[in-house]
Amino acid sequence: MGLRLNLNYEVMTSLYLSVKSDFMFLVMTGPPGAGKGTQAKRLAETLGLSHVSTGEIFRRNISQKTELGLRVKKLLENGILVPDDLTIELVQDQIGQFVDSGGAIFDGFPRNLEQAQALDDILLLHGKGVDLAPLISLSDSTVIERLTGRRTDRDTGNTYHLIYDPPPHNANLEQRPDDKRDTVLRRIDDYRKRTVPMLAHYDERNLLCEIDGENTIDQVTTALLKVIRGRVFA
Repeated sequence: MGLRLNLNYEVMTSLYLSVKSDFMFLVMTGPPGAGKGTQAKRLAETLGLSHVSTGEIFRRNISQKTELGLRVKKLLENGILVPDDLTIELVQDQIGQFVDSGGAIFDGFPRNLEQAQALDDILLLHGKGVDLAPLISLSDSTVIERLTGRRTDRDTGNTYHLIYDPPPHNANLEQRPDDKRDTVLRRIDDYRKRTVPMLAHYDERNLLCEIDGENTIDQVTTALLKVIRGRVFA
């Protein structure tokens, strides 16, 4: 729903580029529809970090027909969730390049306590650890509104929102299966059961910081940058 960057965000970008840490590892958390991917990409560009998306790792390994990718493809084709051990193996297989490049923002990983503990172990092997786990909070009603209102133009591939970014009148629209109400409710339930218990893992170590995801994209970005400066660079 691409809002233009405002002056405050541009000023914050310059500020954080000037104080960027040599190594930093962030774990983006939050419910579906919270904008974790959007914010992770913005922060990665601003702070000069790698953006680690498990979805992109899956797709890359599948397209390259690696051994792990072929295993993932078979599972997905059969409608089976990729198990923790395989997800962890895929991330571990690539973690070296993220360490060498100065750090990373993890988006979509870890999703549960087992994956969070595995990430700790992987980073520890490189003498590193998670620096911060921003939680973009969002009410269930907003999650449902954001996701069920999304539509894709079959002809152009462009994504719109019926409320926030209305499509042109001649668009050939479809709703992705993941955005149908029943599926969204299941995703919220899965988040509560699998991911919410993981948050205590970071909260106990004073790494969890909550950001109000009800605000605009730019406001959320600015809030994230502010808390990173205060917690990581302090």
